[in-house]
Amino acid sequence: MSRILPLVALSICLGSPLSAQATAWVPRDTLVKDSLLMTAMHLATEGLGDSARSLVRRRIADLSRQDPLYPGALFTAGVVADNSDSAMSYFRTVSIEYPRSEWTDRALLRMAELRFAAGELRSAARSAERVLLDYPFSTVLPWAAFWAGRAYLELGEIDNGCELLRRAGETATDDIELTNRSRYYLQRCPGIAPESAAPTTAAGTRAFFSVQVAAVSSAAAADEIMQGLHRQGYEPHVVRSTDGLLKVRVGRFANKADAQALATELKGKIGGSPFVVEGS
Repeated sequence: MSRILPLVALSICLGSPLSAQATAWVPRDTLVKDSLLMTAMHLATEGLGDSARSLVRRRIADLSRQDPLYPGALFTAGVVADNSDSAMSYFRTVSIEYPRSEWTDRALLRMAELRFAAGELRSAARSAERVLLDYPFSTVLPWAAFWAGRAYLELGEIDNGCELLRRAGETATDDIELTNRSRYYLQRCPGIAPESAAPTTAAGTRAFFSVQVAAVSSAAAADEIMQGLHRQGYEPHVVRSTDGLLKVRVGRFANKADAQALATELKGKIGGSPFVVEGS
């Protein structure tokens, strides 16, 4: 795919209209603070890219680099850019120079999409997984899992890809588009079948269900998340996976429906995208 493909066309190729993504990925409070950036996004979706880019350049020039709105302006510049190289440059700047910004997880996700479209599958997976690892309470976690899963599937790493695609589908909640897309690609995964309420493992032991809240790479990050859960009245536990990640989970249920109810409760209290996992 051409590296100078216009981003509106790129969004169509990826299966999500630019207008829907642009609107969904802008934090509500920032929309209120800076309507000019939203105007630029709307202009871009209406085919007025030059006008959109002019507005964003003006906003960037008016802001200092320390202004909280600055990374949002850079992100918007990436959204309305007329080629993927420019877009990637803006998103990369946000991800590197403003790692604590409310825009960073979205910038990383955009980078993953652009890299996937360019055939840079390993880099796409890494960008998406940075969202999963570094921003465990991000609202775009389901889409990050989807693009990481797609990338691994195309790389031939079926087990990893299928696990991530399952996670995307399970955490999509009311995002029908993501649910359907995840199900479509899961057809390439072996052994796809509905789970019973309390399945039996190969070793003959009864399985249980827990709710995974986050997967992080450091003990300090896991401890911080667990302390927050303790303050909310939950009893979390940590599972270390074979890839070294520390997975913070809550509960042990024989019935998946009970675990799903807890996942919904946790999402309402702490945000993010908690999802049900099976243990034994």
